Parts: sequence; C-alpha cells; structure tokens
Amino acid sequence: MSYLILPKRAFNSPLIEYANFQDESFVNLIKLNKPYANGILYAVYETTNNPFCSNGLFTKYEKAKSKFELMIKNHTYKSKLIKKEKINNN
Repeated sequence: MSYLILPKRAFNSPLIEYANFQDESFVNLIKLNKPYANGILYAVYETTNNPFCSNGLFTKYEKAKSKFELMIKNHTYKSKLIKKEKINNN
C-alpha cells in the first residue's frame, strides 16, 4: 500500500478547516487554487501517523469534508483534539 504524497499546489492553497491535536499533529482541509482538469478541487492533509488516516484528493466538497471528519474522529483515540476551526476566506 502506498501513501499519497500531495502535490505542491495543495500547500500553496487556502485552508478551509483545520484540526490540531495535543501530540502536535494536525489535519487540514484545503481548497486548491488551481483545480485539476479531472475535477479534483479539494485536498485533505494529515500528520497524525495514524494507520487509519491518510492524505486525499477529492472532486466534491462533501467527500473531502467527510474524510476530514473521519480522520479527526480516528485520531482522537490517540490524542486529544485541542482546536478545530473553520477558516473564513472571503
């Protein structure tokens, strides 16, 4: 099984939401500045080292949001959630 490495454009794009944990890991929901031709518009990036969590690329917000929430839920078994916030990007 390979682990998805996100493209650079994901790291140069704005956050939609983030979650920070006590062990200093985090999960980010990102909207790509430049969507892919195949419709990929959202990315989820995590640093949890949890075997049930992984990065992802998504075409629909609902699927990306669902993955984001699932990774938060999975990692709260290992570390306490400190902060979860939605970013207001105008």
